[in-house]
Amino acid sequence: MLDFLFLRRMVRNFYLLFFILLCGSAQAENQYDSQSDIIRSVNPFIGTSNEGNNYPGAVVPWGMVMPTPHTENFREKAPNAPVYEHHDPYIYGFGTVNISGVGCPVAGSVPLKVAAGALDLSIENFQSTYSEQVAHPGYYSVYLEKHSIEAEMTATQRSARYRFAAKGQEQKFQLLLDLGANVSHKKGGAIQLNADGSVTGYQNDGQFCGAKSSTKIYYYFNVLTPGAVVQLYQDEQIVEGIQQIEGKRLGVAFTFETDNIDQVEVEVGVSFVSAENARENLKVEQGNKSFDEIVTAAQQSWQEVLGRVEIEGDKGEEKTIFYTALYHTLLLPHVISDVNGDYPKMADTETALNTQSKYTRYSTFSLWDTYRTLHPLMALFYPQQQRDMVVTMLEMYKESGWLPKWELFGNDTRVMVGDPAIPVIVDSYFKGIKDFDIEVAKSAFLKHGLQTENNLNRPGNDYYWQLGYCPEDDRHGDPKKFSFENGIVWGTVSTTMEYNLADYGIGQFLIDQGDKKMGKKFLKQSQSLMKLYDPENSFFHAKNKDGSWHEPFNPLDRTFDIRWENSGGRGFCEGSAWQYNFFAPHATSLLVKKMGEELFVSKLNSVFADGHFDITNEPDISYPYLFNYVKDGAKITQEKIPQIADKNFFNGPKGIPGNDDAGTLSAWLVFSYLGIYPDAPGVPVYQLTTPRFNKVTLHFDDYLYEGKTLTLKKNTDSPYFDQAVNANGKVFKNFEISHEELINSSELDFIKLPNH
Repeated sequence: MLDFLFLRRMVRNFYLLFFILLCGSAQAENQYDSQSDIIRSVNPFIGTSNEGNNYPGAVVPWGMVMPTPHTENFREKAPNAPVYEHHDPYIYGFGTVNISGVGCPVAGSVPLKVAAGALDLSIENFQSTYSEQVAHPGYYSVYLEKHSIEAEMTATQRSARYRFAAKGQEQKFQLLLDLGANVSHKKGGAIQLNADGSVTGYQNDGQFCGAKSSTKIYYYFNVLTPGAVVQLYQDEQIVEGIQQIEGKRLGVAFTFETDNIDQVEVEVGVSFVSAENARENLKVEQGNKSFDEIVTAAQQSWQEVLGRVEIEGDKGEEKTIFYTALYHTLLLPHVISDVNGDYPKMADTETALNTQSKYTRYSTFSLWDTYRTLHPLMALFYPQQQRDMVVTMLEMYKESGWLPKWELFGNDTRVMVGDPAIPVIVDSYFKGIKDFDIEVAKSAFLKHGLQTENNLNRPGNDYYWQLGYCPEDDRHGDPKKFSFENGIVWGTVSTTMEYNLADYGIGQFLIDQGDKKMGKKFLKQSQSLMKLYDPENSFFHAKNKDGSWHEPFNPLDRTFDIRWENSGGRGFCEGSAWQYNFFAPHATSLLVKKMGEELFVSKLNSVFADGHFDITNEPDISYPYLFNYVKDGAKITQEKIPQIADKNFFNGPKGIPGNDDAGTLSAWLVFSYLGIYPDAPGVPVYQLTTPRFNKVTLHFDDYLYEGKTLTLKKNTDSPYFDQAVNANGKVFKNFEISHEELINSSELDFIKLPNH
């Protein structure tokens, strides 16, 4: 076995070396001729419109840095979440740190602006129409028509490189580092002009989704092209005679007075710890590499991670849709630790050095979204990174006293509901990722689960344990005064359901660790959502403290559960009773029994037939797979998955049906195209449906899976299959497979039986 693995790795390393040599020999003008088929298949413009909130900029897997164009004037307040909309008429500049695929304004930090001619600090000067956009993993370029300038950008994990080239007649260049033009509601920062010509400082960021927290993003900014006049400015006025400045609407201008400069190149390092670390990040990762060499290295990193899934044959646009979705799942969470190991501690002004624990620190955990699809995908294909994300969350608990809920740049914004870190950690654990501090995890689970007062992650946990649910008539405050940090419950039914799922995971984890008594307590509590099931109308329905149903009840309502319009129907978070009618991932079989199969299927069909299903609304994204839980229901799952996928995902800017939510929707598509879906995070089982491709080989990670591979084969032209059979001849007739069986199957054939 060891000899086979050694030989296999040698072969893979040979092909990787061949790819590197091939790419490295390419010239700039024919660079993309040498791209792999996988790299060419990714279209970063997918999801850059239709509120997908994804960006086309240059980035490496899990990169801290993503230089990307800004199509809004962010010197003013950010109008909405995205920094880039594909249909917008103008580009105003380029941000270095951008967070793709989230729902509130954030980052857009260390923004650059470029123009031709004499110095002019007005925003109108930099506003330009544009054309000839090109985007590939690790590279982006665009032609700024007003200025006759081609802007190119690429990235390493913690740094960016820009290249601006004059494409018209010889012209003067002007370049701004414009700290007043980031996306966040927090503007400005600090600038220091250094003797060596570099610029260092920090960019303010914060107030994400109404949270009070803020942070500083440190930078090292260096213009590689000599000959510029360097001047500080504030409020669009040059400030003379000083070398440093701090405030809101400020920046530094580089003006090239001569007419014979045809290209300006800029390097930017970033850190969340210090400007010194930003410089070190840049120097270590870029070294003496040219722009084109950095592009090549970025593409090699994408080739390695995307190549974990190998599709056989030319599937055209379906292949592009798939690999772009996989690409989008590998943007967040992103690395936040520096090359020397430093990172910002959670809820602390100090920094930490992680040289002893030996892990990469991550940030930007949109957990209410990502626990459902993205983290299960990470556990399957990228367990080393998933392990480090689990360790990161546990270290955050040690530092702040709580697991993260919606963490951003070292602060927990506590956005959304439930206790979503727990399903992520438990799911990883039961899929074999156990290389973390089990005792710390146990401590965190018990604190989150049992603390009933001042529980920052579980508002309403006191009533949840007393009554089995969060009551509608006492939400610990006026819902119109709700914030994510004041303990008021948003969506009493939804919150109860989310706590139930977390408690199921805690229970299973504790039992596996030998604490059967406490484990059974949590498992019993995890079923309490059934107290909110109303047999009179077969919906989950909010209750009052005295056990009475809260009235009026309208299963279609999704207007004002809290002060925000369309925040959810009475008792529900961002949805209606229809969207939550089947949200019991850990207890679907119990729900089928409670409702009866006939009613379960009838109402589940109504979700789709009557237009209640919302693929952009996370609680119901697993619903098309739930037909697998009833007799003869698998055919309905196999029918609905391609219908939903083809309607909502395609190769174009609008090719994601809404906010990607840090890769959550993209991960749904990846699983659905492969024919395996983790419908219950924390339960190591996948529901099966018909794969999109005839043959796909999954290359599992050596870290956990010892280099195993799995070939998924669709042995039918029919959209339906009757059973799956692995290489050992085991038949999976119930349309599900355990994680362990999947990893060890070697081959899984999806077969249509004759006369079926």
